[in-house]
Amino acid sequence: MGKMSGLFIIGIILFTISAIPLFLMGREWITNQWINSRYTIEHIYEDQGFPSHIDVQEIEVKGKHIEITEEPTGKKAPVTAWDAGEGVGAGDIVKLHILVDGREVSKADEIWLSNRNRGSRYFSWLDILTINDKIAIVQRLTDDDADMEKRKWKIIWIDKNGHTDEEQISYSSRSENPLGVRLIVFSGTSLMAMGYYSDILTVFPSIFFPILYPFITGLLGLLLCTFAFIRREKKSTSFNP
Repeated sequence: MGKMSGLFIIGIILFTISAIPLFLMGREWITNQWINSRYTIEHIYEDQGFPSHIDVQEIEVKGKHIEITEEPTGKKAPVTAWDAGEGVGAGDIVKLHILVDGREVSKADEIWLSNRNRGSRYFSWLDILTINDKIAIVQRLTDDDADMEKRKWKIIWIDKNGHTDEEQISYSSRSENPLGVRLIVFSGTSLMAMGYYSDILTVFPSIFFPILYPFITGLLGLLLCTFAFIRREKKSTSFNP
């Protein structure tokens, strides 16, 4: 095997092992840019003049009256590690009824109320957003301790005429609904960062990833393949004038 053939094989190997993560990262970036170009997403609630997660039970949005009522279940939520560390007691578990202009628009699902003196009462469980001319109510359906792969959410859409529609999204099938993923992450109900199709861009960056791998390995593999191909063509031309 000649020197150029060896370089070409090394280049192919480097590019091949880098191609999949590069593709996944590129797809996440393109999807994010596409959503940014088409949708304007905002919190409807403001705290001290700044957009924030919903922390009231009644609010007027785009001429629609949205009301959140809590149905006690008599149950207490488990104390999380963060609660225990700060000496915060267990919060109540309630069923949330969501009404739009006095009409209940969804099945009442349980949430764990926050028992903290700061932050939203519904933080990480519920938020209300505007998306262009529509309203979206985002609610997490699974408990704090559910595995990420088993988490589910519902999104209640309200259009400008007051018509409502509901969709459910699971972590495992999230790739079917990129906009839904953005709303879940934006609303803070995801609990953890998640991508549209994969979580490759949510990992903490380091020099190794993604700089050395897959960016530099992919680029180096491409350069080696190109260099080896050009040298091979030049040799072939010199032997066949």
